[in-house]
Amino acid sequence: MGLFLVLIGYIIHFVVRDSQSVITDSHNLRLQELEKHVVRGKIISANGKVLAQTVNDGEDEVRDYPYGRMFAHVVGYNAKGKSGLESKCNFDLLKSNANLLSQIESNLKGEKSIGDNVYTTLDTRVQKAAYNALSGEKGAVVAMDPESGKVIAMVSKPDFRPALVKENWEELNTDSDALLINRATQGLYPPGSTFKVITALEYMRENKDYKNFSYHCTGYTKINNVKIRCYGGTAHGTVNLEQAVEKSCNTAFVHMASKLNKGKLASLAEDMMYNSKIPINLAAVSSRFSFDGSSKDSQVPQIAIGQGTTLVTPLQNAAVMSAIANDGVMMEPYLVDKVKNVDGGIIKETKAKEIASPLSAKECKTLKKMLRKVVTNGTGTAAYSSRYKVYGKTGSAEYNSDKDSHAWFIGCAEHNGKKIVVSIIVEGGGSGGSVAAPIAKDVFDAYFR
Repeated sequence: MGLFLVLIGYIIHFVVRDSQSVITDSHNLRLQELEKHVVRGKIISANGKVLAQTVNDGEDEVRDYPYGRMFAHVVGYNAKGKSGLESKCNFDLLKSNANLLSQIESNLKGEKSIGDNVYTTLDTRVQKAAYNALSGEKGAVVAMDPESGKVIAMVSKPDFRPALVKENWEELNTDSDALLINRATQGLYPPGSTFKVITALEYMRENKDYKNFSYHCTGYTKINNVKIRCYGGTAHGTVNLEQAVEKSCNTAFVHMASKLNKGKLASLAEDMMYNSKIPINLAAVSSRFSFDGSSKDSQVPQIAIGQGTTLVTPLQNAAVMSAIANDGVMMEPYLVDKVKNVDGGIIKETKAKEIASPLSAKECKTLKKMLRKVVTNGTGTAAYSSRYKVYGKTGSAEYNSDKDSHAWFIGCAEHNGKKIVVSIIVEGGGSGGSVAAPIAKDVFDAYFR
């Protein structure tokens, strides 16, 4: 009886947790058998453009990618293994739900059946804007709808040509720039000043009189035996909480954080999905946050401004911003909208799913007011537009002893009831305000064009 219950438990666990990964695994012999009988389906954008398709080069079937490098990491490749959606949607693309009579006719003729098509949430116009704006840089852009979780664009650079993976396999695997890594979901970076959104929120929660916060910034301070300076050594003068966010004043934030409950700050970060992998139908890694209630006081200044040992993916930062934009509800990001057969019949459809509710609507309203000032008067003015409303946070995250910085911008734009959130990282870009914020504006412009 005990062994029977264990077996039933394992079967349930397999069906619920492991079956999807086994089905889509490129080493699954069942899929290799399907390839002999089914023409791999297409991957199609939200605006009806073909992102991947199978064509005949005269001798063999080959996978064609009409947009070349532009969707390299998110759509992926189908040679020497698989990646991106080519991997995660492997079973759907090789499963034919075509009309039964059509399948019988194909079998009688000795022809392959046509596989199902995967319709994504990706918009080629927004993807192109993000791709071109990041041109010549290393980094990533994630754009998503905060109300549904639909990923509108995902770019990682440097990139590669997915149609030539087989020919360039050795070079792709040995290049020091890690060309095959999707920096949007697998790249880990210090969040820098984008983390101040969380620090500010925790200060608001612990201090109901937060509007009375005041600090005089001289550009430099020492607290808990840790030296902290504002970016570029700028002295911001006397600032309240709203102005500290607007100007991204490091010294104000470390003094603010020195009075916070460490355990509560750590708990809030984890509510925001730090130390958790954001669920998405792609290879992804978890952010890292080693701070807790027993951490030393000397760790607080670095944690408060997104430095120290904290590491985050651009996708995770997009999820945090999405929660703020969506009245405190964090939706699960997704890339596949529908799977249809060759005749256009819907086989399955993704439904929006909530994964966390880390903030209240009232807290979101207060934060958005502060983040609006960042774009209208503060460090993020390069993302401002008179055509739509933008709010966000810049970041300049130091990553080595030479004080070199990655450039961050996380933000949201709203117009006529539509919203789009972005998370942008430019490796070694320096100032988030001057390097990452203009990329956000290009993405926003494309979305609202």
